[in-house]
Amino acid sequence: MGIAGRREATGLGVFFGIRECVNDAELMKQLGLPTGIAGKRFVIQGLGNVGFYAAEALCSAGATLVGVAEIEGAIANPKGIDVEELIEYRKRTGTVLGFPGSEALAAPAAALELDCDILVPAALQDAITEANADRIRARIVGEGANGPVTPVADARLRDRGVLILPD
Repeated sequence: MGIAGRREATGLGVFFGIRECVNDAELMKQLGLPTGIAGKRFVIQGLGNVGFYAAEALCSAGATLVGVAEIEGAIANPKGIDVEELIEYRKRTGTVLGFPGSEALAAPAAALELDCDILVPAALQDAITEANADRIRARIVGEGANGPVTPVADARLRDRGVLILPD
């Protein structure tokens, strides 16, 4: 049973942090992005409690989910992925792969490198490292996992002007 709202708490915390960030006009001007969540494209790594609830809240606020990384693979659709339909599809099939309208990516980590405004690594520690930091195209990284960005990757992203919202 537990405390009401506990399951959603961390994912919603990620959402609220991102929401506050994107509503800061000066910050968005520095990043070259319009203010607000509506119209922002995002990628989520992990559809557990953190990733799912963050994705659901972002979509409800008008953002577009363009990529998903999960343990069994990754998918993308620049026109958008319905997170609720994806969850139902995954329950039926056991995978995100083959979700209608999506393209399978070569590896789960490839989703992190998709063109997007916001990247939410919500599953794995050390997901963004020295090896892939230079290929991250997001302007904002909203950390949902514990320590998803290594110190070297953090410095590289910041040097490129990427805003990192810590876990």
